[in-house]
Amino acid sequence: MEDPVQHKHDQLILHKHEELPPSPPQTEESCSESSEEVDIPLPPPTTIPTETLDVDKKTPDAHVPRDPRLIRLTGVHPFNVEAPLSALFNEGFLTSPELFYVRNHGAVPEVQDEDIPDWEFSVEGQVLKSCPRPFV
Repeated sequence: MEDPVQHKHDQLILHKHEELPPSPPQTEESCSESSEEVDIPLPPPTTIPTETLDVDKKTPDAHVPRDPRLIRLTGVHPFNVEAPLSALFNEGFLTSPELFYVRNHGAVPEVQDEDIPDWEFSVEGQVLKSCPRPFV
């Protein structure tokens, strides 16, 4: 004899599946076995910015070079920028590092590369013992 609870559960599952959109058509096997190569363009060469823009020189983040295509969103402070959509579309599927967006809630710290190996971070607060760790 069929369990009435199980029957009701099965009916609910079937009803839910009736509300789903149709499945996409099956992929033809011949398409995936094609010997033709797809021509996917490479992203433009990366050019890391090295100079501070004139509009950034009177801000707390005057030491941060940025690509001139990036749009500053917050005026003077904090340093928040993003690329215009046209620049992202021109890049294709891969975004160059100089067009990554930047979000900050405070000033960008001025850091010397040679100091980074000496950095530490510390877990503190509701822990039994503070545990400083090297940053590497």
